[in-house]
Amino acid sequence: MDIEAIHAALQERYHAWLAEHGAGSSRAVGWNDPGLQRLRFAILAEVMEGTEPVSVADFGCGTGALFAYLAMRSEPPPLGAYVGYDLAPEMIRAAGTLFDDPRARFEVGTEVTDDADYVLASGALTIRPGVSDEDWAAHIRDVLRGLWRRARRGLAFNLLSDEFEYPNPDVYRGGAEDWAQWCRRELPGAAVALMRQPELDDFTVLARRT
Repeated sequence: MDIEAIHAALQERYHAWLAEHGAGSSRAVGWNDPGLQRLRFAILAEVMEGTEPVSVADFGCGTGALFAYLAMRSEPPPLGAYVGYDLAPEMIRAAGTLFDDPRARFEVGTEVTDDADYVLASGALTIRPGVSDEDWAAHIRDVLRGLWRRARRGLAFNLLSDEFEYPNPDVYRGGAEDWAQWCRRELPGAAVALMRQPELDDFTVLARRT
């Protein structure tokens, strides 16, 4: 699998969506319904525990919508620091323009490079242009191992469910139970919960360090 070519194709895809829909739209990162996007964020945030401020790394941050959600949520724990990573430079540029907050930093990158209390990934593993399901699943496994190494306290990610059909041939659909079981086996010290909502066509895996 030519990961550089895949990253280039993804960058082109996301730049086109951003140009078409604008930085303030959930459609710029492929979500058609902003209300459901916020629901996904709420589910991801359930991995976080405690009352003291926490640091968050956002893998595939887009234009920073997850930061906006975390910065405004009233439930504990509060957000102390945030770093968003995205492979699309125009996304990072837009996020930096949208948010002037000392807690937030946005970086161009294809991996999380600094440790954080929690690592979150919303929709970042969905699009797989020209790649088979088998190759993309292997790539996801490598990515998740890397994200877990950076997560001091927990990791949360979502994937589209194979229980649903999609018109877009470039999306990956996974088995919820299969991915939860894989995380239990392969992420050292992880206590894993599987989250599903009837309104959503994806599932979320929450992994906390025991």
